[in-house]
Amino acid sequence: MYRFPLLCLVAACAAPIANEKPGPRGLRADQHLSIAAREREHAEELTHWPDTRPGADGSSVDQKRAAGIWFGTWDTASEHGRAAQFHRSAAAQLESEYEQACGESPAEVSSVSPLERYAVGGGPTDDGMVVLLSGDAGPPSRLLAAMRCHRAWMMLGRSDMDDCPLDLPGVQVSAKGDENGIELTLTVRDPSLVPELRRRAAHELEAAHDRRGSSH
Repeated sequence: MYRFPLLCLVAACAAPIANEKPGPRGLRADQHLSIAAREREHAEELTHWPDTRPGADGSSVDQKRAAGIWFGTWDTASEHGRAAQFHRSAAAQLESEYEQACGESPAEVSSVSPLERYAVGGGPTDDGMVVLLSGDAGPPSRLLAAMRCHRAWMMLGRSDMDDCPLDLPGVQVSAKGDENGIELTLTVRDPSLVPELRRRAAHELEAAHDRRGSSH
């Protein structure tokens, strides 16, 4: 009985890459592009397999088929190609959402959370967190726009944002205030995420305190 060799392409059988672990809102743009590149490499590798050269006994695949041995093929290269295209499209969508949310805002602005930039205090509530911001963060409409921009920027994946509350799924934000200060209320749809929301908000308060200290 003819036995086909068991092949395992090194790249295809490798464990998932650690930095491609999805964030709270899914894969980032850079992770999508990394996966797309790997899937494209898999597709290219598979186009060179199976080896159709004559076997050790000098017989060809056609000869074996004629001898009554069943033979079939399955071209998985096309599947990897489709996966690569899917991830490229997903990355492009995240880039588009960033451009829509941030417009001409420079990266040095969109990359810093408004909470870190303007927070002066705050504390937990029953279902979330209240963060007090300086009046420089306002008006509230501008503040909310800046938060939407920063949230979109985080999905590009160009930095580790594991401690930003705005990166949680289902986060809800409301703002009120005047030129003297703004009160920002953060809640989250999933009650199980409330402790994580508080932790992340507290981290932003600490970062804001450190930023103020370094500026003096």
